[in-house]
Parts: sequence; structure tokens; C-alpha cells
Amino acid sequence: MPAVLPVEWEVWGLPVGSIEDGLTAAIGPNVGLINWRSLQWPAAPEAGFHGEATHAEVTLLFNTRTRELDGPTGDHTVLVHVRSIVCDGRQAGEPYAHWVAAQVGLAVTGPAQRS
Repeated sequence: MPAVLPVEWEVWGLPVGSIEDGLTAAIGPNVGLINWRSLQWPAAPEAGFHGEATHAEVTLLFNTRTRELDGPTGDHTVLVHVRSIVCDGRQAGEPYAHWVAAQVGLAVTGPAQRS
């Protein structure tokens, strides 16, 4: 059985698309992730959302479906992190995740994950 070595690497100020292909090749069939933090979601007044930075993250999961990296799968998952709040009995954060995905021509395909 090959040895497993956890590696964490932080880079700042690199443009999107500059390391993803190399990291994907290095990870291969193994489990891993890229996490983009310090983002800011834009305001969407027409949808009733205000921009925020507190819970604005995107995580690309390689060969797994959770941030705990707890099981190999044959696919990749993108997690869009938004604030999870309930106002007047309705979930206010999850619809924003759907709005963010739609801005880049994608759709949320799975249930919300709570961490």
C-alpha cells in the first residue's frame, strides 16, 4: 500500500487557471481539494441577496464528495460556500448558492452540506 502524505500549500495572487491543471495531474486518482477563500460574493438585489465575504468560499473536491475527504469516488465535486441562515422560516443562504451557480451557467445538483 502506498504511503499517504497530507500536503497543504497556500498561494496568493495567482490568477484562476494558473495551477488547477497541474494540481489535477498531480492528484490523479487520489483524493484531494483546492479551496479558494477570501472571496466576496456579489450583491444580487433583484434576487434579494446582499454581497458578503464572511462565508464566501469555493472548494473543488477531487475524487470525493465531502471536505472531510472521506471516501474515494470516480468524480469531482464543487462546493459553493454561503452563509446558512433561516429568516421567517425559510432558508436564506441556499437560494444564493443557486444564484451564484447560475451566473456561470451551472446549477446546484446536490443537497446542501452542513459543516
